[in-house]
Amino acid sequence: MHFTSRSAGIRSSRQASLIRRTALAAAIAALLPAVLPSAQASGFAVQDQSAASLGLGHLGVALSDDASTALSNVAATTELRGAHYALNLGGIRLGAKFSNQGSLSPAGTPATGGAQASADGAAPLLSFFYARPLAKDLSLGFALFTPFGLSTTYDSNWVGRYQVQKAELKTLSLMPSVAWRASDQLSLGAALNLIKTEATLRSAVDFGTVCFAAIGPTGCAGAGILPQGADGTATIKGSSWDLGFQLAAHLRPADGTRIGLQYKSRMRPEVSGDARFANPTLPGPFAALTQTPATSNGGIRSTLELPESVTLGLAQALNTDTELVAEYAWTRWSRLQDLRIRFANGAPDLVTRFGWQDTHKFGLGVKHRLDAQWLLRAGLETESSAVSDANRNPVVPDSRRTFVGVGARYQSSPTTSWDFGYGHIRFARSSINNAVLGQGTITGRYALDSDHIGVQFNRQFK
Repeated sequence: MHFTSRSAGIRSSRQASLIRRTALAAAIAALLPAVLPSAQASGFAVQDQSAASLGLGHLGVALSDDASTALSNVAATTELRGAHYALNLGGIRLGAKFSNQGSLSPAGTPATGGAQASADGAAPLLSFFYARPLAKDLSLGFALFTPFGLSTTYDSNWVGRYQVQKAELKTLSLMPSVAWRASDQLSLGAALNLIKTEATLRSAVDFGTVCFAAIGPTGCAGAGILPQGADGTATIKGSSWDLGFQLAAHLRPADGTRIGLQYKSRMRPEVSGDARFANPTLPGPFAALTQTPATSNGGIRSTLELPESVTLGLAQALNTDTELVAEYAWTRWSRLQDLRIRFANGAPDLVTRFGWQDTHKFGLGVKHRLDAQWLLRAGLETESSAVSDANRNPVVPDSRRTFVGVGARYQSSPTTSWDFGYGHIRFARSSINNAVLGQGTITGRYALDSDHIGVQFNRQFK
């Protein structure tokens, strides 16, 4: 890659490669987390689609209590009598506090900006579920929900601004399903999952460091172009459609005992979008630095790795009023080792290392009926993280977490009910030492937590 300039130093292919990486790597290297979900489950999955599940600690694969079964276990819709629908409105607040411990700029000097930074975010969630019988042993389900989500914004001048300033993700999933009662004890189900994703990511570009590398400190300093003193911004917007599937089983081996099993398929969406730049105005020949293919608007494509998962759950009635629920989930995040970005302008691929690991989730909950109108719920889950200290990045600085949920159902009539749920995630305190060429090094500590609320209306048509 090269561009025209009077300065011989700018003609160097090595320097041009650094310019390309400095300008684009900060935005593109974080594209995968920005096109995946926020840190509400392992990796970036969002679990808060149902207030009933939220109040039970995100458990539900063994249950068949309302129309949200069309998501939690598509096979269990055969347990519902008549047509059901549910409308859920929820919200997530994520707090991420960063404390700087020696972060460096792209030039290798101490990073300027606030030593304390916040990456707080909040997002509403809306879900709709429907299930009805088709025939004696067949049922139909439909789920409209948000499988992934992210809304993270740092202070614009924080020390890690060259890696990320803002990441936002919006997704919508449409999932029709069918279930078959194979016997009095066993039901089987299958679903197609069509997902639409839209993502926006913004980061700063240090044109002062670009100038020092391409032309030299003497000329750039003389023109007043200094590292961390001539910033631009790079914004990426991308979107994709992808299709996956789910398979499920629901078993009733004895009265009062229910077992649920669900498999979610691997998905590899092809994200396409544009990189757009807001570059500073540089004097004279230095303006050429902002007019290269690496610092000009253009298209990108990337194949993302969304792994398969398996969830197994047990619901056991202790008596007519109380039921215990247990659940285990495994997600194959170890598929996500590298991210390869392809450039429409012919620039070499950019490969970013992630090195994630599989995650395991364990949960335990209880349901207790107080009377004919009120049902109480509570649940606890703990989950490992796909991210270790060695590969943590600032887009979603994930870590091991513990979730506690409480909730209730109010039966307002024989055919209508309301679910209420609240949950809190406590993340393990974590460290980061993320060094990326052209983006600097972020070194420090994170303290994360999140709050979750949900209200769900259920209606049955007999």
